[in-house]
Amino acid sequence: MANKTLIIPLAIMIGASVIGLTFPFWNGVPGSEQNVLPRFASQWYVGKGADAHPTLKYSITTKDRDFFAKIQFLDKTNDFEKIKVMIDDKKTGQHVEQTLTIGEAFVFIGVNDELKPYIQAMDGSLFSVRDTLTGSKYLVVGAEWGTTYVGKFTPKLKVTQYSDTKFAFGDLKTFLISYKINEIENKLWVTDNIPLPVKAQYYDIEGNPDYSYELVEFSQ
Repeated sequence: MANKTLIIPLAIMIGASVIGLTFPFWNGVPGSEQNVLPRFASQWYVGKGADAHPTLKYSITTKDRDFFAKIQFLDKTNDFEKIKVMIDDKKTGQHVEQTLTIGEAFVFIGVNDELKPYIQAMDGSLFSVRDTLTGSKYLVVGAEWGTTYVGKFTPKLKVTQYSDTKFAFGDLKTFLISYKINEIENKLWVTDNIPLPVKAQYYDIEGNPDYSYELVEFSQ
């Protein structure tokens, strides 16, 4: 009886070892490109890493505006966080900055009139991710990140690639999240422990450029 008791857990352990050794060679399994089991993968959410007080500078282009936005994450108290936003307009040369409060859902509070047009542009581009992605999502190729709504279309967001991506300041390990409507593919890239996406390319339903942004400076 004692021998049978030992055999069962031993068989389970051997089976688990075989799965662990062979998993990287399974094609088409979520996480196979990273050699990681999905349940062991890290998770990303909007705001992850903000407690390290990073400074992120983006180049942002929308249909109406083209500017640099520098965002410095400051102290957090309960559900509210202080951030400093610095804007440099590429077309007019205008410089605007303000220290703001954001709520838990990354909603800006107390924006002055001078900064407001740029915050509105950021709401529709860089910060629009807060409306698309809710909760923590697995950073593993093949993982589904939910459904987005574009008119009558309801495509699924999915992690489609894990790779080194070049930026002006160096390379980052990134995860590409994308969806397609007909031949139009919208893409955003995230990096673990950076609180906002690091890059995006979006088009409207007719295939015209809607907005794009890319991280050009990063420090923490």
